[in-house]
Amino acid sequence: MTRFDTIADLTNPEWLRKITGPVVKVDSIPLAAIGFSGATLQRVEVLSEAGTKRNFILKLVHLKTDWISQRTNDHVGREGALLDEQCLAKLWDHIHCPYIAFARENDLTGLLMNDFSGYLFPDAREPIDIGHEDIVINALASMHAAFWDSPEIEKISWLTRPRDYLNILSPGEHEQDKYCPPSDKIRDGILEGWKIALQLLSAEMRDYLVRPVEKIFEPWDDLPVTLLHGDVKIANMAIIPGDKLVLFDWPMVGCAPSGMELGWYIAVNATRLARTKEAFINEYRSRLESHLQFYINDKTWHRMVHLAVITGAMMLLWNKALGWQAGTQRGKDEWEWWKDQLEVAVRYH
Repeated sequence: MTRFDTIADLTNPEWLRKITGPVVKVDSIPLAAIGFSGATLQRVEVLSEAGTKRNFILKLVHLKTDWISQRTNDHVGREGALLDEQCLAKLWDHIHCPYIAFARENDLTGLLMNDFSGYLFPDAREPIDIGHEDIVINALASMHAAFWDSPEIEKISWLTRPRDYLNILSPGEHEQDKYCPPSDKIRDGILEGWKIALQLLSAEMRDYLVRPVEKIFEPWDDLPVTLLHGDVKIANMAIIPGDKLVLFDWPMVGCAPSGMELGWYIAVNATRLARTKEAFINEYRSRLESHLQFYINDKTWHRMVHLAVITGAMMLLWNKALGWQAGTQRGKDEWEWWKDQLEVAVRYH
């Protein structure tokens, strides 16, 4: 991993030659960002003296204008910090690293990545291939096992914590929105979705979901923690030759129980699952235990799954309510699944 001194160096021919060899020309083309954050993307086209062309993606993140960074209490620029942290380097033995260089200037982080656009999953609300899903599950389980119950990552203060995951899309006011709000479209969707969700739920479930997130997480604070990507939606993934999983967008990389990653995955990728949610959860357990090389007792596992449900609900139940309101059978079924599982998880604890 190459660290450059300035953001400008990431597109400077004199500096890029360290990566590509002698450079004749560099062109930067703005791209429309697909995600919900305030990050900007550019395609960087580099023409070498040998006449070969190589494409990169440059991502720029400004902490003070990125609402996701603000709502998750990111004060350092986690993606850059991740690449600077030696004890996390073994992560790339399990996930193929997209980054090749980075630079940090005060609140601005620049990340230069290989261009894997040709290997992204199609942008469609349909299940991915089950073989590809196997690769994803195995890679995530392998990463989680590698950092399982690691005292090293617990010492890294800038990693996203459980309360941040539970808080980022939770109902109610967010102090950070006073100076760094999401776009009107995103904010209005979240507010409307939570309004519908809280009307549909029982009083018991409503009261639970508006509790302080620290109280919500309390029953699970003894579970083993590990390193999480934090935003494992299919749009942040690519599978490249050799069946290697590439994961992009690490601003929510964190230290938390793996059930939180599992919950977000099945919630945000509901239309992309090749299996039922239950089958996905069971396959993840099998792969995780295989990489850990020990059995997770049933009591602990059920607690992990309940935390997955709580996390998925806290982060996306508002979206499920919008799906219910749309009136489609898929939307109604999805809402019912989360409502039923939420009631089980809450009453168990």
